[in-house]
Amino acid sequence: MASVPGPVSVEGLKGRSFSFYPAIRNIEHNEWTLDEENWSELQVANRKSGLQIWIPRNYVGSVSSSDSPVLIVGLNRELEFKAGRVWPYRRTVIEMPGPRQRAAAGEDEPPSPHGRAAGRLDAAESKVGRFLAGSVLVGLIACLFVVLFASGGNPFSFRGLFRPAAQTADQRYLALSTADTYHDVVLKLGSPDAEQWISPEAAEIQFRLLRYPARSYTVVMMGASRSESRYIGALHEPSRQVLDSAKLPSGGSTTAMLKNLPQY
Repeated sequence: MASVPGPVSVEGLKGRSFSFYPAIRNIEHNEWTLDEENWSELQVANRKSGLQIWIPRNYVGSVSSSDSPVLIVGLNRELEFKAGRVWPYRRTVIEMPGPRQRAAAGEDEPPSPHGRAAGRLDAAESKVGRFLAGSVLVGLIACLFVVLFASGGNPFSFRGLFRPAAQTADQRYLALSTADTYHDVVLKLGSPDAEQWISPEAAEIQFRLLRYPARSYTVVMMGASRSESRYIGALHEPSRQVLDSAKLPSGGSTTAMLKNLPQY
């Protein structure tokens, strides 16, 4: 893969505009400048609203090698802005109440249509279910031993049976680099069978997919605008495993971006 310019340190952000990836939730405009820094935190200012926030250094990851098309500062985890500061974002899961929780809340259970006979039938069905589950478990264990024996006792060979296939017709995507535009990709790989923008047209960071289904991979491009997108990696189809990611001089890569692409 072609070489890229030297790394950009966090200290080198002074006086430069940059965007966070992933973007901080609850803040509409994702363009920032560095105001102050100390050993534990960075103070950044929003270019549009003037909002100033402190971000702990342990949340800040790699910095992209250049600001073409846009300087990206990676975040080690997704953050949200609330109560005047940033917090790690946690997705809430709504748990449906079970029978015991409904009983504790005073809700009436629906009466059984068959009384005690239904209760005895349920108990019998429960025993049969446990017996069948135990039989299936014993059968699975026996199958695992057979497969392990057939593999010669080699655990690596055994684990290989469960590794998802990520084979491609070629690996020509390895010749691509972060300097390659759409036209460079078409020149090296040929025209894609399908193309797709997976970010809204008004988004500040644009993602483009160039699909090559006959080769079992998709090329991913990113940019500040649709005319400035550059290569950032390749994904396997249909498993979406990361086949190649752009290397960052700071030691990181675009793997996290590829694993957290917008839904498509």
